[in-house]
Amino acid sequence: MGERAKIKNDFGAKGWSMIFFCMLMYYNFAAWTADGINIFSQAYAKEFGWDPSLLLSFSTPANWVGVIGALIFAQVVVKKGSRFVSALGLIIQGIISIWFGNIHSVIAYAIAISALNFFVSGFGYVVPGTIMNVWFPRKKGLALGWATMGMGFCTASFVALLSYSFSHLGISKTMTIVGCVLIVLGIASIFWVKDTPEIAGAYPDNEPNSKEDLEKMAKLMNAYKSPFTLKVLLKDKDMWLISLGYGCVWLVTIGIVSQYVVRLVSVGYSESFALTMLSSAAFFCLIGSYLWGWLDQKAGTKKASMIYIVSYIITLVLLLVEGNVVLTFITSIAVGSGLAGIKNFITSMTGSVYGRYDFAAANRLVTPIANSVRALPFVILGVSMKYSGGFDIAYMIFIVIDLVGLVLISRITSECKGTISLEISEQDGLQTAAK
Repeated sequence: MGERAKIKNDFGAKGWSMIFFCMLMYYNFAAWTADGINIFSQAYAKEFGWDPSLLLSFSTPANWVGVIGALIFAQVVVKKGSRFVSALGLIIQGIISIWFGNIHSVIAYAIAISALNFFVSGFGYVVPGTIMNVWFPRKKGLALGWATMGMGFCTASFVALLSYSFSHLGISKTMTIVGCVLIVLGIASIFWVKDTPEIAGAYPDNEPNSKEDLEKMAKLMNAYKSPFTLKVLLKDKDMWLISLGYGCVWLVTIGIVSQYVVRLVSVGYSESFALTMLSSAAFFCLIGSYLWGWLDQKAGTKKASMIYIVSYIITLVLLLVEGNVVLTFITSIAVGSGLAGIKNFITSMTGSVYGRYDFAAANRLVTPIANSVRALPFVILGVSMKYSGGFDIAYMIFIVIDLVGLVLISRITSECKGTISLEISEQDGLQTAAK
């Protein structure tokens, strides 16, 4: 993987700007694919008298639609760049959000929630991961530690804000406001987002002593053609190990967080207490996001990932045995501290294995495959609710799935197999030096 960058938060003004943008994108991704599930089904069911369990069941196919979106947008990023996908996705997402607030049928709800998942997979998942790896090839772990805090901010605020706004303004006005904000952000991203630091007049990792010439490197990156075609990737062991391994871990994370409030209410706590625990989890998510990024940078992505998985297995055991307020608070800390870690690690590992220049190519398959696995927890949760009336069976299954993920991730290569530098030869034109 090459020599590790020093653990310093010196990303530069332009680098911090990209980190903040990615933070907003991760906020959006968590809002529509995880945290929002805690409120959308209940709010719409109450408003229109629909079956909340039926609305919740739409989350699984909606996530599968998101997988298709990730596959398509990952390819578009390779062809058109992150800025194009950001602007397009955010503007369309805003329009759909306004429509979502004015639906009047269960079928329309299913279509809207699926469409929202489709587009957020592009600007909320594919784009920030690509930007962080291209801008910070050696500091991606630390940069992602900051960027993925957006997920924690989402958990801390989105459900509470939406619940308050639904109660005081109604669903229609609330979603219209949300939609307008997304449209404005989409327009702003046209001027804000820069696909590479070279285009922005900055250096990768904000290291001005780099030997890379900005103008030449910008041209090189634009002309670079990755050898990792879809055919090559489908035969690549590491692509499957990353996709399936982290997909398993992500499945477990989503399974816990998406129904955390419902789970606490089901064991006898009040909804207000459950929301307080969710807010506590979100606070520790912010701390955990940075700490997991720091550990990624310090110990390496694979070791940090394995430590992360073991910690979540312990958390699941605590969820199975907890029986008092103190232990509930401890588990909320454990759940929250690891919430943003998974998005950090899967993105960082893809960059570590395939490098800055081949990340987008590899991510075309890593993202949709991992997302397809991530979409499965609702099936497991539904079966658990049906046969046990709670989530204990689901948590036991999640422990097994985490163990499978641990084994798969442990077998990922520790070397970068992608292109790590580009050079120009006067005789041969563009050349690539890969390790």
